[in-house]
Amino acid sequence: MNEIIEIGDEDEVSDLDLARRIGDALCKLYPDHPWMVSFQGRGLVIRHLAIANAVALELGREGFSSLLPRDKLGTYGEMMHSVMQFGGELLEAFGLPRGKWDGSPPIVPKNWKRKQDRNFH
Repeated sequence: MNEIIEIGDEDEVSDLDLARRIGDALCKLYPDHPWMVSFQGRGLVIRHLAIANAVALELGREGFSSLLPRDKLGTYGEMMHSVMQFGGELLEAFGLPRGKWDGSPPIVPKNWKRKQDRNFH
C-alpha cells in the first residue's frame, strides 16, 4: 500500500498518529473489518466501509460515519476504551460479528429510518 502523507501543524501530526493507532487497535480487535479512521475538524471520525455502503443503499444516506469530538475523548486510555466499545456496539447494531469479519453483509436495523437518527439504538 502506498501512502501520501501531508504534514501540517502539530495538531494535525498528532491527529494522524492517533488515527493510525486507533485504526490499528480496531483492526487487531475486530480483524478483517474495513475500518477507516480519520480526524476532521478536531473530531475523530470512524467508518466501517461495509456499513456505510449498506446505509447508502438502504437509506440513500451517503457518508455514514460516527463523529467523536476530540475534546470529549478523555485520556488516551479512556479514548481507546471508548473506541473499542463503540466499534463492537456498531458491529452488533448492524448484525456483524465482534470478532473476525467473515464478509457477511451488514443489516441496517429495521427501526432506523432516514432522518430519524435519534431513534437508532
